[in-house]
Amino acid sequence: MKRMVYRLLDLALAVALSLAIASISQVRAAEWPNIRDSDTLWPGAKLDNPQWPNVSADELAKIDASLHATAPAPAAPAVAAPAVAAAPAAPTPFAGLLKSADDLVTGSLGGPSAPRAPLTFDQRFQSPFTFEVGTRYWYSIGQNRFAFTNNTFPYGNPTSTLDWDRMQGHSGEGFFRIDHGPSHLYVKGLVGGGILRGGDLDDLDFLVGQLNFSNTTSAVSGNNLAYGIVDLGYSFDVPSAGVRYGAFVGYHYWHERMTAYGVLCNADLNGFCGPAGAIVVPFSTAVDVFDTTWNAMRVGGEARYELGERWTLSGEVAFVPYAWMSNDDSHLLRADLGPVPNIITHGWRGIGGEAEALINYKVLPHFDIGAGFRYWGIFTNSGSVDFGPTFSPDYPLTKFSTQRYGLLLQAKATF
Repeated sequence: MKRMVYRLLDLALAVALSLAIASISQVRAAEWPNIRDSDTLWPGAKLDNPQWPNVSADELAKIDASLHATAPAPAAPAVAAPAVAAAPAAPTPFAGLLKSADDLVTGSLGGPSAPRAPLTFDQRFQSPFTFEVGTRYWYSIGQNRFAFTNNTFPYGNPTSTLDWDRMQGHSGEGFFRIDHGPSHLYVKGLVGGGILRGGDLDDLDFLVGQLNFSNTTSAVSGNNLAYGIVDLGYSFDVPSAGVRYGAFVGYHYWHERMTAYGVLCNADLNGFCGPAGAIVVPFSTAVDVFDTTWNAMRVGGEARYELGERWTLSGEVAFVPYAWMSNDDSHLLRADLGPVPNIITHGWRGIGGEAEALINYKVLPHFDIGAGFRYWGIFTNSGSVDFGPTFSPDYPLTKFSTQRYGLLLQAKATF
């Protein structure tokens, strides 16, 4: 009888131990799934403990949830209770760190417990720079004025004038603008060129008392122009939405080449040229070439206003505080002046003004078309004029000016 009792007690103890071992195995299996040796939790964080798993973000979130959940005590014999109760007290590297799988994706370990929306493409890759690029067509009308005096009796002051008028320009240009938002600085510029068509040249010479003793007209044709501008500016903070103001300083290069053909006599003192209306040189023969280059500094301001969702008005005004000029004048039928160019002019202390205004329409979110008006004018009364073949002495320049104005059409992209 005692032997049977002892066997029953041994059997009950074996059953109790088996249940305890099974319960402990289930708890540890819930805590540490997918255990593998020599794994890493994140790049560069090699773990020495071989029990750390290499699991996905969703599995890590489940582990964190299981570690923070209040689970009922497992139904197990009393002998197994201390082992089960001691398990949650073990150090857990995830406690307070893993909030959601989203945190692992955004790299926000240890951040606020509230879930975060993923960053958009613009938020992650937003640049401090904004860019504008575009092209323009400029239809313009220009004129050029030249006058000098030779300070010799009986000639007048001015002694001679050349007036180039009504020259129509057709030019294309490319332009750009780069804004740096944090510093409010920007750089903008343009480069362009084209052809000049039509117009005429009036060549007048004077005696004392400005008696006009020679007066001729030539046709202008076969001409070209080229220009470029670069500005550095600063944009001001403006409380009104859709408004932008700026100030800039810059440099302007401007070149025009004009060719005159033929000689038509106009009425003058004593018919020096010939009878009025007489064509003394055919209009198929080139008689004069004017090759003018201006280099100018400019200081100005700009403004931009949004007129609703699609319309924008923009403009700029610049003052030219200083400009210098060179002009090569080739009188092609004056053999007494030597090889061309045979009259060289230099001008300094030039001043002027430049302005343009455009209204733009947004066709697409980042593409505008627009139209407007532009004016450029630079003037000087200071300089020297040298005649070949010796180019000496220097005669005083009394006037030199270049003006051009006309219609602008443009297309522009922003990004």
